[in-house]
Amino acid sequence: MTQSQPELSPYDTGARCEPKLWQPDSEAVAEAMRSGEAGGIGNVDFTNDENSTVVTVHVSRDDGMYTVHLIPMFSDDQIRVELHRRKNLVMIEPGADRPV
Repeated sequence: MTQSQPELSPYDTGARCEPKLWQPDSEAVAEAMRSGEAGGIGNVDFTNDENSTVVTVHVSRDDGMYTVHLIPMFSDDQIRVELHRRKNLVMIEPGADRPV
């Protein structure tokens, strides 16, 4: 009888960065507000397989629009943004100022 190996997740293999919430629950959110650190509420760090933050992300709503904020923690030329839409894909390549 052979023992099966555990299946590795995309986080385990490094294919995806792992999300780490800055405030993991409502108590932590309340504490952030009390301490004056409300600007960090909703931030999520995405870490690589070395547990280094690759990018910090949050979504805000202003003027009826949703804005995704990406704060790269690596060189800008290592970050590509893809916006997946129903009909097409929009990409911002490293070094580009506008979608391709």
